[in-house]
Amino acid sequence: MVAKKKTEKSSQAKGPEAEDIIEQYLNTQYRPFAINDIVQNLHNKITKTNAVKALESLVQQERITCKMFGKIAIYVCNEQDLKLPGTVSESEVTYEAATALREELAEIEKDRNALSAQLQELMKEPANDNLLEIISKREGELSAIEHSITDLKANWRPENKNTIDIIKDQEKILTKETTIRRRILQNSVSLLKEATCVRNMSEFLEEIGVELPI
Repeated sequence: MVAKKKTEKSSQAKGPEAEDIIEQYLNTQYRPFAINDIVQNLHNKITKTNAVKALESLVQQERITCKMFGKIAIYVCNEQDLKLPGTVSESEVTYEAATALREELAEIEKDRNALSAQLQELMKEPANDNLLEIISKREGELSAIEHSITDLKANWRPENKNTIDIIKDQEKILTKETTIRRRILQNSVSLLKEATCVRNMSEFLEEIGVELPI
């Protein structure tokens, strides 16, 4: 175990090698880091002691920039000139162009969301392999309905209409009466609530055996 630890420590970078690794990392990330973040993000390729020495050296050589926030030192690469692709000129990189691209991106995102919603709807539809089975099942149900209609027509009796009319009239009377009684019950509950100051009227009505209609 001791030999292994010594090997791991000896393989960690230091001096100019550590400086090159840290400078390359900061240039690649192009964002500020504290010393602990640098060591951790480099997966301990450099010890904290060697990282501190390398950072101090890089700052002295003006290869990177250090900003102090209280007692915390933050390191960042020097400002870099942005390199445009060979097919893009500087005159094309404008605020108006960026705004247009942002609007175009928003439209693309909108279209993508719409297409995604359509895809979800399509996924709800049955697969082609199951269509014949579903059609056959629906045809059987349709045939059964048509058979029932044929039987009803064949066995229809005129007196059935009178019975149906009576049932419909009674249903209208019951619906009207139920509405009136529901209104009376709701008014009674409101008066009871005001008179008794019950906090939970539902529990109170349940205790006295009253069930409100839905």
